[in-house]
Amino acid sequence: LKAKDLIALGIGAIIGAGIFATTGTAAAGGAGHLGAGPAITISYILVAIACGFCALCYAEFASVIPIAGSAYTYAYVTLGELAAWIIGWDLILEYAVGNVAVAISWAGYFKSFVKGFGIQISETFMTPLTTSLHAGHGFAMNLPALGVVLCMTVLLVRGVKESINFNNFVVIIKLVVLVFFVGLGFLFVDAGNWVPFAPNGWQGIHTAASVIFFAYIGFDAVSTAAEETENPEKNLPIGMIGSLIICTILYIAISLVMTGMA
Repeated sequence: LKAKDLIALGIGAIIGAGIFATTGTAAAGGAGHLGAGPAITISYILVAIACGFCALCYAEFASVIPIAGSAYTYAYVTLGELAAWIIGWDLILEYAVGNVAVAISWAGYFKSFVKGFGIQISETFMTPLTTSLHAGHGFAMNLPALGVVLCMTVLLVRGVKESINFNNFVVIIKLVVLVFFVGLGFLFVDAGNWVPFAPNGWQGIHTAASVIFFAYIGFDAVSTAAEETENPEKNLPIGMIGSLIICTILYIAISLVMTGMA
């Protein structure tokens, strides 16, 4: 893998359901939390700075210890086996929860997408298995979410090059769609929607920052590709910092357009 592959890997990991599922609620508020309004752009900058420090630490570790394993390996080398064991389980839980959230969000988009072609997916196959365990519910499962996870698993098992080629293809589509949204949406921006810029002040901005932090999870995944990277000491830091900068610019542009339109 080269630097451009790692940047694409980072963008693919960072820009997921978070940008589509959390930006709106972080700006508007609801579910017991204040919204930032158009000042969500400041929230994204704050989170980017916090993640930037974290990314620099990862980059330093990746340069010194360019082997697979991410935070598990770094903890193992610096803190010992027990700390690494705890960090390893933290990583599994983090990616399991993130995986579930993204898969369920994707399933919802997939259902609305195929509905446009006249295909209606039954609620029986769009409901979590845990719901069917409650009294009064029949058997149910989220079939699209399960299907996309299985497909990704098969792709990953096939090999790194196949995975990265597919990721690069998806990232290009993703960026084209987002740039199209920003470009077209800018024509429908009403500057009056940006007033007041921060309706709930710093409290709203800080609250939104904690909500959208989920949208940045993934840049650390670049470090797991250390063993498959050419010149990891140089390319891993470029991959992590580069993907973080590109995603932050996109997040700011999208949130500005989104709050300007609605």
